[in-house]
Amino acid sequence: MTISFAPLLTPSESMVSPYYKDEYATIELDDSIPCIKLTLNGVPRYSEHYHLVQTKRLELMHQEIRNYPKLHMLTDSRTAGPVLDEDVAHFKAHVMPAMEKAGVRYLAIVMPSSKFTQLTIRDMTDETEVMTVQYFESIREARHWLRKMTAA
Repeated sequence: MTISFAPLLTPSESMVSPYYKDEYATIELDDSIPCIKLTLNGVPRYSEHYHLVQTKRLELMHQEIRNYPKLHMLTDSRTAGPVLDEDVAHFKAHVMPAMEKAGVRYLAIVMPSSKFTQLTIRDMTDETEVMTVQYFESIREARHWLRKMTAA
């Protein structure tokens, strides 16, 4: 009889499956911070797809905010492309206010290299009322800042 062991997981591998995942977006809870992490890749198929992804992020936020009074948001946009103007308007009018109303106070965004996409992201997040938004070049810096905000 042979006994074999599964390989050990590296720190970057998660035992928790994502809340939502498709070719454009992965949404998961990172309870070590705690934050809702949205990783974007490319562009959404169409506006309804973009809205679905944001709705899923808000669903997970509402589900977890009672477990984590200081729940933050982390968006990894390093490989994200731009979104349509109507999606920018939807984010500003519906998504950001819903996050703020739920009690989220900190959003860390890891920026893409594309200057155009950076401008789009800044346009989406420049009119917050109670949330602090910070932009980062690496996921490590963003996570470090959010941890400091949890301890504050």
